[in-house]
Amino acid sequence: MNKELYQKKTKMIKALANPTRLLIVDSLATGEKNVSELIELTGEEQSNVSKCLAVLKSNGIVTARKDGMNVYYSLKICCMGEFFVCMNKMFEENVEN
Repeated sequence: MNKELYQKKTKMIKALANPTRLLIVDSLATGEKNVSELIELTGEEQSNVSKCLAVLKSNGIVTARKDGMNVYYSLKICCMGEFFVCMNKMFEENVEN
């Protein structure tokens, strides 16, 4: 058992343990978005979205690219979309039981 690996996994899961960050990650599964789009999507203030993006970026979940005045974010981990599909299936099964 590699304890360091599990500590890294825990840190990544903690980075996702926020409704706004989960919404951002879920929305990025369909493609990159700029900060303005994410602000509109979440209904949060720009400062909160920026903090969420910083947490996600520092944990290797999203990546950013600058294009002029805009910063575009996308998933760095391509399987995150599959992770959300799996979570949704788990919730559906739990509702049925």
